[in-house]
Amino acid sequence: MSGIYIHIPFCKKKCIYCSFYSVVCTKEMGRYVEAVVQELQKAERKKEKKEGRKEIVETVYFGGGTPSLLPIHDLEKILNAIHDNFNVADEVECTIEGNPEQLSFDYLKDLKKIGFNRISIGIQSFNDEILHFLGRIHSGKDTVFAVENAQKAGFENISIDLIYGIYLRSMPHWMQELKTAFQLPIKHLSAYSLTVEENTLLHKKISQQKMQNIDEDQVVMEMNALIEEAEKNDFEHYEVSNFALKNYHSKHNSNYWNGTPYLGFGASAHSFSGNTRSWNIANVEKYKQAIEKNIPCFEVEYLNPVEQYNEYVLLRLRTKNGIDLKEVEDCFGKDKRDYLLHAIQKINPQYYNYQSHYITVTRIGLPLLDFITETLLFD
Repeated sequence: MSGIYIHIPFCKKKCIYCSFYSVVCTKEMGRYVEAVVQELQKAERKKEKKEGRKEIVETVYFGGGTPSLLPIHDLEKILNAIHDNFNVADEVECTIEGNPEQLSFDYLKDLKKIGFNRISIGIQSFNDEILHFLGRIHSGKDTVFAVENAQKAGFENISIDLIYGIYLRSMPHWMQELKTAFQLPIKHLSAYSLTVEENTLLHKKISQQKMQNIDEDQVVMEMNALIEEAEKNDFEHYEVSNFALKNYHSKHNSNYWNGTPYLGFGASAHSFSGNTRSWNIANVEKYKQAIEKNIPCFEVEYLNPVEQYNEYVLLRLRTKNGIDLKEVEDCFGKDKRDYLLHAIQKINPQYYNYQSHYITVTRIGLPLLDFITETLLFD
């Protein structure tokens, strides 16, 4: 096991595009924290009894929802439970997601004091009109202050999120947002195309023709501009949606893409063992009740060899290093390697590189990543 993920599902307001499990309610946060602590304790005791050893935890990640809604003492309580019940590496990467409007200088200093050494700030945009459209509470000024405060509070490893492909934004405005982003003291940038997920307000408004649908041409233009600006500022494009200065890749998320096992805690949190995937119930109240009554609150899926191969292809194609054919043969057999080499011939050579024993997606192939991936999956 390499990482621990803690899901904090509470939000002040639901963003129109968000499909992650979250609740617009903060009344039960204290009881929820106690449930997460109990789950951490029970999971490691069970694991130690079964395996007779403690594996090293190299990354800890608090995601949401909005983890920065939790008071410092609650965050510290969870961190203490992790350290008390797991073998945490001395140089652990410890990340917390936060929204700009909650990241005061004092709060950030306290985050650093209790053990967080990396922060991911959900900026999404520097433009107030776009932030309002997305359902964000903070302003463009808040975003800049949050990053500057994080640096002053002692955070060296600062990441921000941006969203592109928004019809309200012109290309010149997107270029200005990128300029603003790269002028900030950040080491990492995650940027995502606005996507229409079912059961979101965005999906509902587009379905009712109250809002324009996503313009795929705009998405491609803005993505290419992002890649070019990142290169100019020495940010490596190491995963489809992620860019970083040298030595500042997200270790936690890189483990997801590399297929490294991890444990998830909290309502709706997922875990992965290599051949099984499990997920907690996506309901805060039912999760708390299950933990308190010591009854199972999760489901488990066992991945057969074909599913493991497909997951490997799906995740590795997202990364700069791509698919390692030697690794495919070692892990899944020569037949899967041969299948890959046969299937790749169905794809335009402009969309991928095949050098040595690696297959990677080219820049012009990135907008077609879903098609390329589907072509290489095993039925």
